[in-house]
Amino acid sequence: MPRTAREVMVPLDEYPHAFEHQSLRDAVRLLDTAQIRFNNTTSMPRILLVFDDMNRLVGMARRRDILGGLEPAYDPELDSTHPEAHFKTEIDPNLTDLAGDENPERLRRKLDRTLSEVVRELEGQVDVDDSIMKVVRELVGKDTHIAAVLDDGQVIGVVRTLDVLRTLTEDLI
Repeated sequence: MPRTAREVMVPLDEYPHAFEHQSLRDAVRLLDTAQIRFNNTTSMPRILLVFDDMNRLVGMARRRDILGGLEPAYDPELDSTHPEAHFKTEIDPNLTDLAGDENPERLRRKLDRTLSEVVRELEGQVDVDDSIMKVVRELVGKDTHIAAVLDDGQVIGVVRTLDVLRTLTEDLI
């Protein structure tokens, strides 16, 4: 059974990633065509890693983050000092029928938005030589499906809950 992050990671060159200046359209294409092979199985990724132009990890974009970039904007984010910020309420999902954002041209324009507009922090990070149980603690502790694997501060791959769980239980089931 593998004992380190290195042994259960998907190398960066085999995991879908993009740059923050790329479009949501690019992200959709990358996620749609990517297939990750690990331990004799193939799966489709849920998450795209996002880097800046200096190849530094900026964060991640999940499929639902990309969908959120296509969602109608009813209310711009209110600055916390704005008087109405204290009264912010949930948006009624039925308003989508009134927004008319199913208009193909409007959706095309939204697909031109950059990944930087939807990227979120990737909280999980482990060292390449961390034990598999430390990897488990990081994934569970950060409540995430994925963690970056670092070697001397550089991202060299990712560990996914899917692969860690499969690896830990393959001899037990």
